[in-house]
Amino acid sequence: MNFSEKIDIENNIVKYAIKAKYNEELTDEEIMEVETLHDYVKKIKFSEIDFTANITMDSGTPAVTDAEESDTVVEVSLGKIAPKEYVLDENLHIEFSIDAGRISDAELNDILTTKPLVSQAKIAVFQAKLKEKIIEILEDIRKEDNDFEQETETIL
Repeated sequence: MNFSEKIDIENNIVKYAIKAKYNEELTDEEIMEVETLHDYVKKIKFSEIDFTANITMDSGTPAVTDAEESDTVVEVSLGKIAPKEYVLDENLHIEFSIDAGRISDAELNDILTTKPLVSQAKIAVFQAKLKEKIIEILEDIRKEDNDFEQETETIL
């Protein structure tokens, strides 16, 4: 499944969008993929995602890392997010934003020294965790899909 992603910053608001990407003319493989998504309807539920990850700075940009917390790695959590649900199909379009002006001073630290950096780090966490969930759901769908569906002509 192909997606387009966009991160934009405007007026101190960091916006992230992910959208399923299909051309008007679907290939045979894409048609099968869309049919499979419709056969095994799955939802992305924010309530099932732990939006917490470790962040490090990579060339001045916050990035999710598997490294443990240290002098260069800090844990970032989005806390409670509205319990939204999205059907994973060819129409998927999710948007999420963080207003740097609403970041509290308590969230600043030695690594994320400004509110815009904290908001960027939170978007990085959201992006990484959402993509992990999408991959997990797609793997589940692929495991369930098999050759059971068929059409044959039988003479009895």
